[in-house]
Amino acid sequence: MSDNRVRQDQTSNRPRSYEEMLRDQSLPEVDRDALVAEALVAYISVLLVRRGDAATARLMLLVERWSLEWDERGNEKDLVLEVDPANRRLFTQDLVEKLNALCAEVSGRFGLGVSWIEVRETLPSVGPGWRNLVQQELFGERPTNQARRLQTGPPRWVEDNLAFTNEGERQVYRLLKERQENVLPAEDTIAIFPLANGRVRHRTWEPDFIVTYRGRVGVLEVDGPHHNARRALDLTREHLLHDSGVAHVDRVPVEALENPAEISAVIDRFLRRLADPR
Repeated sequence: MSDNRVRQDQTSNRPRSYEEMLRDQSLPEVDRDALVAEALVAYISVLLVRRGDAATARLMLLVERWSLEWDERGNEKDLVLEVDPANRRLFTQDLVEKLNALCAEVSGRFGLGVSWIEVRETLPSVGPGWRNLVQQELFGERPTNQARRLQTGPPRWVEDNLAFTNEGERQVYRLLKERQENVLPAEDTIAIFPLANGRVRHRTWEPDFIVTYRGRVGVLEVDGPHHNARRALDLTREHLLHDSGVAHVDRVPVEALENPAEISAVIDRFLRRLADPR
């Protein structure tokens, strides 16, 4: 059941609220479970905003799917939230406990019997060609921009009509744009090209960010949660980029994504070095 599916009251054109829909006892169990999961996510998210916790509310927007599932003992149903693997680390134990408390509060008000939340990674779409997919992922060869524009599903992370593959990339983009718009002078600013697919010798891939500044080109990569296993490959790619005329290559470590000040420090260092022709 999607959150953009509008259910209308039979006697008016006003969309029914979740409270009204939850009173309908005629729904089959599978439909009611979908409705309960959707309603809990909606109430939790709106309450977070109205209680001033905008940061956690933004994380709720990263939830891609929700459902009710029986717990391990089969005693009660839990609310299961699925997020992209790159964003799972953002849902810390402290955060999940906060969401549990809100879930129990909302569930208690409606007598839904759901008091526990489980956050887990979404499974990728995988078929018989999985070996090629693994090889492409290992070499950083994600789908091109052209393929992304043709995909049928809406992108999850969008800013200024630009699509990103995870929240970390969007965070970095916002900080780069802040330098572009508000820090650097208009006649001496930067251009930002997120996920611009390209080709260097023997390799096609999609750098997270190409940035131009003072007549020089730099590449800024954003580490994902499984980055440590690819250090040697990263070094090889950096050599290829330097050999192809890229002046400076840097990366935002995965640990920095937890701290906006650390991301800012990495970006400022990247821009200083990109501007230095030595």
